[in-house]
Amino acid sequence: MAMDWILHRLACGSLDDAVALATHPPLRTINRVLTLSEQIPLLSTIHTHYAPIPDETWLPRDLWQARVDTLRMLLSVETTVLVHCRLGHSRSPALCAAYLVSCGMSCDEARALVEARHPDARIHHETWRGVVDWAGEQRGMA
Repeated sequence: MAMDWILHRLACGSLDDAVALATHPPLRTINRVLTLSEQIPLLSTIHTHYAPIPDETWLPRDLWQARVDTLRMLLSVETTVLVHCRLGHSRSPALCAAYLVSCGMSCDEARALVEARHPDARIHHETWRGVVDWAGEQRGMA
């Protein structure tokens, strides 16, 4: 499996990782899945939040904010969350990085941490540009 732990209660991975949870649970229990891909994994035992975003494209700031808010809400109730997209290369690492930015990291620090802990990360440049634009607006509001 390509799933990797970004933080103690936050994992990043692929659709295959989400599906594998039913038969090969990780050492740390995952009790929520945030699905960013268009495909919904069939997980009868794990609560799944469906919040698809298009792949390899710039996304507006309000969409990034909505996804970060969803992830923050999931993590605020003492859950362990797998964020996944189809391959685990771009959308899910980008959202994990955006979450870290919302916690106070710079964009560069957040991306470096996600890429170090999730070696499968290959964030598409347009996807990342959307995160950076969103982060710039967040910094301006602070």
